Amino acid sequence: MDKEKQRDFTMRITQANRTELLVITYDILLEEIDEAGRNFKAGDITEYVRSMKSAQRFVAELMSTLDYKYPVSAQLLRLYEYVQRVLIKGEMAKKPENLDSARNVITGLRNAFAKVAQTDDSAPLMENTQSVFAGLTYGKGSLNETDLDPNATNRGFLA
Repeated sequence: MDKEKQRDFTMRITQANRTELLVITYDILLEEIDEAGRNFKAGDITEYVRSMKSAQRFVAELMSTLDYKYPVSAQLLRLYEYVQRVLIKGEMAKKPENLDSARNVITGLRNAFAKVAQTDDSAPLMENTQSVFAGLTYGKGSLNETDLDPNATNRGFLA
């Protein structure tokens, strides 16, 4: 993943509540799957394997955060296990077999949780972060995001 996408994901994470964070995790996972496909098409097997391993770590994270007091968790676990198997097989074979199928599963889950996130009005998980506003300035061909107070000293972790 390039630095620009990492920066965008980082900014989104700092402003996200619990449900939005799950959607962001799905977005990052989808980006890693897409990057693996691009690397394979470009013939860069080393980067293909790296992207597949990264995607596997995100699936493992999704699996580890399931709350089994909810019945849907068992169904989600089976879906995550399927995606994990596809990713492992694709990495070991060094070809993206069934990668589209895994992507479709994750896309469906991402879209479902995105709808749930629209109704979640809880506060962001991270405190003491800068507020970000879009639309204040425009660069050539892009929208620049600006924080409220760039000189703020009361941000980040407080000891």
